[in-house]
Amino acid sequence: MASELPANLQVVLLSKLMPYEKALSVKPKLSIFVINDQAVYQAFNLLKAKQRNEQLGNIKFGNTLPNKAYDIIYLDSQVNLSDALIYSLKFNSLLVTNEIDLVKQGITLGLSVKNGRPMFFLNKKSSDATGLSWDKTVLDIATLYN
Repeated sequence: MASELPANLQVVLLSKLMPYEKALSVKPKLSIFVINDQAVYQAFNLLKAKQRNEQLGNIKFGNTLPNKAYDIIYLDSQVNLSDALIYSLKFNSLLVTNEIDLVKQGITLGLSVKNGRPMFFLNKKSSDATGLSWDKTVLDIATLYN
């Protein structure tokens, strides 16, 4: 059974994955919008403040999907799934969650832990639809959903 990773570990792992996605890896700064998870928002800001990841740019927090484009949207089950998927297609955004059932339903990337090991869950269909292109390394270690 997969369970939730602590916010700081989710953020570090996500930042380690970004160089393995073709479009995101070439952006000098990534814009991130966190919905409904204050701990993840704070973890992103702490990582940025400590300059552990120079690719982190604009980081914002809110309770609903933003009106403008962000590279990464971190969300939970309180967000309307259909709206999130439409947003992702419109702006070619990576949707990230810690709720694996959401990945099965179309959210692009999930981060969790199983038997004490971090796990990555990737919805390949959603990823392909938004134009994301993952390195084989990520495809080999992630649990894939179509």
